[in-house]
Amino acid sequence: MKIQTLQNNIKVHPSAERDIKEIAILDDKKAGKIIQRISELGVDPAPMTGDCNSETVLNLTKKKVYVKRLKCLDILEYRIFYALRKSGMICIYCIVPRNNDTYSKDAPHYMRIKLLYTQWRDCQ
Repeated sequence: MKIQTLQNNIKVHPSAERDIKEIAILDDKKAGKIIQRISELGVDPAPMTGDCNSETVLNLTKKKVYVKRLKCLDILEYRIFYALRKSGMICIYCIVPRNNDTYSKDAPHYMRIKLLYTQWRDCQ
């Protein structure tokens, strides 16, 4: 699965690219849909439609990490975690399977999100 060229206002962290490649091993079409949804964020960074919605992850805001999660019907078993920066840049941090740990404050992907939110200089 090749990640197509995205809009200039979207940056996908290499670890999130690896997430997509791992998903593509199991389901290439699903990985393609995820890339499509990421691309659509460049036009509408906070969708609230019938098939997609974006919400701020509240248990991360307590740590002053303002990250959103994207949930869409066609990729319902996955969540895309991203931030919309003041500069207008959309930073994609990770794509994770939806399970009991998806919103756990101790989950490894939450640690990755917090680290990238504060230290990923290419996406500020």
